[in-house]
Amino acid sequence: MSASVYVGLDIGTTSIKVAAVTKQLKTVFEKQYAYDYLTPQKGWTEIEPDTWVEIAVNGLRELFQKLPAETVKGIGITGQMHTTVFVNKHGFSVRPAILWNDNRTKESIPEIKQVLESNDQSTHISRIVSTGSPLANLLWVRENEPQLFEQIDKVLIAKDYVKWKLTGIYTTDYCDASTSSLFDLHMDHWSKEVQELFGLDSKLFPEVRPASAIVGELTEELCKELKLEKAIPVVSGTGDNVASALVSGSFETMQPLISLGTSGVVVIPNDQHQLKARGKNVIARITEKDNSIITQGTVQAGAKINSWWLERILQTDKYSEEQEKIPKELLGENEVFFFPHMNGEKTLFAEPDLKGAFIGLGLETGRTEMYLAVLEGLAFGIRQLFEAMKNEKPPEYFTIVGGGAKSKLWIKIFANILGYPIKRVLTSQEAVHGAAILAIMGVEENFIFPKNDAQLIQPDPVLVEKYNQRYKKYVKLTQLLLSFGGDEK
Repeated sequence: MSASVYVGLDIGTTSIKVAAVTKQLKTVFEKQYAYDYLTPQKGWTEIEPDTWVEIAVNGLRELFQKLPAETVKGIGITGQMHTTVFVNKHGFSVRPAILWNDNRTKESIPEIKQVLESNDQSTHISRIVSTGSPLANLLWVRENEPQLFEQIDKVLIAKDYVKWKLTGIYTTDYCDASTSSLFDLHMDHWSKEVQELFGLDSKLFPEVRPASAIVGELTEELCKELKLEKAIPVVSGTGDNVASALVSGSFETMQPLISLGTSGVVVIPNDQHQLKARGKNVIARITEKDNSIITQGTVQAGAKINSWWLERILQTDKYSEEQEKIPKELLGENEVFFFPHMNGEKTLFAEPDLKGAFIGLGLETGRTEMYLAVLEGLAFGIRQLFEAMKNEKPPEYFTIVGGGAKSKLWIKIFANILGYPIKRVLTSQEAVHGAAILAIMGVEENFIFPKNDAQLIQPDPVLVEKYNQRYKKYVKLTQLLLSFGGDEK
């Protein structure tokens, strides 16, 4: 008899990933399906949410053509956070979903914050509301499309809409609820104060379930379409950052995670339900008894600054060759600084129009100094995020994942700027695999992490001291650049 496998679905911003793994996390099927979202106006990003459903079902169909259906024991789901779907009483979307990176609510955010700050029970929510937040998106529809607003029966996040179409059941998880700006993070339920302050009906918000809880099965109609003899359980699922933290082992070890993808994300877990003053507090709640929270912050430009420098400025795609030109002796000695916030900053400075900068250029400056400054700049920015959100107990190491983690030089720079060992996992670990782990936990009621191939890169004490001095200068430069970029009064 074939080994049991578990499916993960990841509803990404520009692609959907489908993967199937064994209980030992051996991948037996994996495929990515690309798609485009809509930009009907400047600053707007939307998509017809049934696009996700069609792709996800086609992905499952292809999976069941490759694997015996009876071996698939459960389905987990993850995806982009914040992206908001507005569903009527018949279960259909009344308008295109508004994506997490949509900026149409930019002008209304200060007023929304002011209203939230008027009640002691919702003040903590005012710190996380931003463009793309489900609360802001919902209020925008009410203000600008009142006829459509009247039709809304449920407000769902992207993965929850797909889950509804797969199971016929409305639910969300604590991660997507807690980042919606509609949820009381102290009491762990939908905020009655927010509903009263903005005149929102409580029926709009679905039941909140732990990420690994089985919420239903594939519908009878879908089983017929996929030619399945037996329905497959589907778990609640979670947002992509929690899924990434889960598969990286962050909740098992309580060590911080850095994701060097399109954005640079710092994720700091704690198991004491400790809410931080800085960063976005996300309630993970993988199981009913779990009290884990992750605090996350973002350098929005992230590893994108690497491709920007090489492809747009140097006009080359030879990443490794350019990094090999940087002499080891230059590490910790570079006089050039790079400010990495090239497309705004939300977590530390709340400056959506912030731009990047080079500082310390001289006539002797060449491409190696400037490229090294780019790589160091993101590491300094990540350290600044970590310093603002860290737990009282120092970490033992950082895990780094994402495309940027493939660079040995960049990992070395991170180890010395952060001053801690860096764990680099060599096997593929993505949010879609975290979704599959949730399915394992839901069906099997436990999960034992297999040993992964990983490297531990140690910092050099001499370089750590040099970079500590440079970090102090970077923090001073940050204050100068913020005052330079501020609005004139």
